[in-house]
Amino acid sequence: MTTLLFPNLTAKSVSNESMMVLWYQPWVETTHSDAKLQRIWLAAANEALRHELDFITAVAPIYSKLTCCMLGFEGPQTLSSMAICYHNSAEDMTQATFNRIRKVSELSEDLRERIWSEL
Repeated sequence: MTTLLFPNLTAKSVSNESMMVLWYQPWVETTHSDAKLQRIWLAAANEALRHELDFITAVAPIYSKLTCCMLGFEGPQTLSSMAICYHNSAEDMTQATFNRIRKVSELSEDLRERIWSEL
């Protein structure tokens, strides 16, 4: 009796390929954007580490110069030569710190711009 009411309805088997197509497209879209955001975050973390390495590279010679002054490798130390050495080292350290702060502040803005452009 059911065949008389619905003569054209037959049960179709669902193939694995059609299920993959239905599942794969939304999965790719969500993971693709997640992967892009992850890549952006990792690039920002890489830049932050590079800036820290630049800061350490800039500070190492300053400490070396200060050590040479303190140990008297450049000749006998007087109060005025020590003060000049400390003053020069402080200026160099201040400049390196300002550069570090500038780069870190730019990194935050750059990360936000990258994320918004991706979204």
